[in-house]
Amino acid sequence: MSWFVLFAASIFECVGAVSLKASDGLRRPRATIVFMLAMSASMGLLAMATREIPIGSAYAIWTGLGAVGTAAWGISRLGESAAAPRIVSLGLIVAGVVLIRLSGG
Repeated sequence: MSWFVLFAASIFECVGAVSLKASDGLRRPRATIVFMLAMSASMGLLAMATREIPIGSAYAIWTGLGAVGTAAWGISRLGESAAAPRIVSLGLIVAGVVLIRLSGG
């Protein structure tokens, strides 16, 4: 269950990051509120997950999945670069997340 909670925390981190971009430097109230709520949910879920998952593993997976998800959103919706080195780098982050999980983290 804690791994599901950690995955949900990562999704909320992605929502928070995308909302931060949409907030235009916290100048757009609706996006700012979504940012604050999503990041609060993300942190709360991360805290819950760390009851059973070691903090080093949980934090690495949380940030890794959040970074990959946010980058994927940027590529697919915001026209950010999908250059091969960037895609390979994101793949390496995913590989690292998988290896952490498989190592018993």
